[in-house]
Amino acid sequence: MARKRLTLCASLLIAVALLLPPFAAAADALPSFSLEVSKSSIKKGEEFTVAVKGANLTDLYAFEVNLYYDPKKMEFKAGSETSGSVGFGVPAKVVTEDGKTHLLYAHTKTGSASGDSGSVSLATFTFVAKENGLSTVTAKDIQLIDSNLILTMPATSVSRSVRIGPTPSADPGTGASGGGTGSGATDPAVVAVTAEQLKDDGTGKASVALKEGETQLALPANTAELLGTRPLEVASGGAILQVPAALFKQLTASLTEAQAQGGSIALIARPFEPPASLGADRKPSGQAYELQLKWIGADGSSREIGAFAEPATIRLPLAAAANPKLASVYSLPDGGAPQRIGGEYAGGYVTARVSSAGSYAALVVDKTFSDVPSSHWAYEVIRELAAKEAVDGTGEGAFEPNRSVTRAEFASMLVRALGLTEQGAAAFEDVPAGSWYAKDVSIAYKAGIVQGTSADRFSPGAKITREEMVALAVRSYEALKGQKPAAATASFQDEEQISAWARDYAKKASALGLVQGRAAGQFAPRDESTRAEAAQVIYRLLNL
Repeated sequence: MARKRLTLCASLLIAVALLLPPFAAAADALPSFSLEVSKSSIKKGEEFTVAVKGANLTDLYAFEVNLYYDPKKMEFKAGSETSGSVGFGVPAKVVTEDGKTHLLYAHTKTGSASGDSGSVSLATFTFVAKENGLSTVTAKDIQLIDSNLILTMPATSVSRSVRIGPTPSADPGTGASGGGTGSGATDPAVVAVTAEQLKDDGTGKASVALKEGETQLALPANTAELLGTRPLEVASGGAILQVPAALFKQLTASLTEAQAQGGSIALIARPFEPPASLGADRKPSGQAYELQLKWIGADGSSREIGAFAEPATIRLPLAAAANPKLASVYSLPDGGAPQRIGGEYAGGYVTARVSSAGSYAALVVDKTFSDVPSSHWAYEVIRELAAKEAVDGTGEGAFEPNRSVTRAEFASMLVRALGLTEQGAAAFEDVPAGSWYAKDVSIAYKAGIVQGTSADRFSPGAKITREEMVALAVRSYEALKGQKPAAATASFQDEEQISAWARDYAKKASALGLVQGRAAGQFAPRDESTRAEAAQVIYRLLNL
């Protein structure tokens, strides 16, 4: 989707790229965006406009805007798009993808014109109100191109609530109420939080509880200052959200003095019923929660942060009947498959650290394989690791527990099990960049888990031996725990058959309980490891 959007904006510039002058400028502040609606009270059938405005812009030569809206409540008037920037634009296109509708609009200057700086009205669209109710318009995926054809994509999403028809009360998130105590404070779903409530509750944090029907906190604009280094803990239903003070600082850091005047912070923790089925073998356990952190301006405009500078912590209750070993926290992206975040179970909760706003739920994943019956010695191990997405089947519902494991497969299993993500440089000539295992091998090499079979070869398709497997497992233990295992004294009757480089690894793996011999006192170092044995080693590693 991002590639398609980039193509539209880029194609608009091709005709004028050769005429661009060599302008260059440095931004003093990060770009910011806002939405303005022409009418505060809109009747069904009336026309109204939504304007996307930018501030702190530098050398803006071309841009692309995506404005999301609900076509059931508001209809775009074709050909009504305008821009406050001189130049020409591609007519706004109505796009529906993954069940969501948005306008796609691109604009560019031409020839030797200089780029705009400061505040610019990027685009204004006219809509016709179709149906009474509260609707939300959101501008995001904004792309900016300067006169040197340098593209930037600010991680910004700004929303504005639009009320069509009669207003029963102040809408949450519209910024209807004034002052710094919180927007929408007259709405029963919104709880205004005072500075007094943000004091330490005696446990090194500030705590606020939402009652049934309450879904939003309206926080003072200076929440980050009031918290200091303490987090804010919010209880909503059975869930508990802990937000570090750094996120409130991140939200307000780029605001100008004028933008900050009279504004407030909205922290939304809205429970909802997740779909009964979220993919094969996945079932929700309890309610899902939508999390958002927004700045609400005095004029009703809003802005939110997507990626968090510091992770927040979410604790979701697990149903008593659910198997905690098969449960994890998942994000539920709009129109996409659930994405596993992970988490640890304790005291009836699954706890995970989340790095962005969004919707989250505790899901139980019960995945079984046709060739691993409940009587198989590794049944529970494979079942639990499959729930954690550390291992997967080989196709058509099979796991092939007795098949040998390749070096690439075992490296991939370890990376997924440990949740490693940091990639390193390509280190091996025999690991093609487009191969399914290239990324995992790069991550494992960066973490110090894998080494090559020579200076420049990894031998990804070679069957991994037991001595190679324990070497990777011990290095993984060191990466996971941040320390080396204690000196090992274990010995094997066939120790002389273990390669000199692997003997210490084999002893440490035995002392840690990662492996056992295949027979009494026998390590069998040159034997190939099976998929079931590899799963067992990883399971023991994760449970040390």
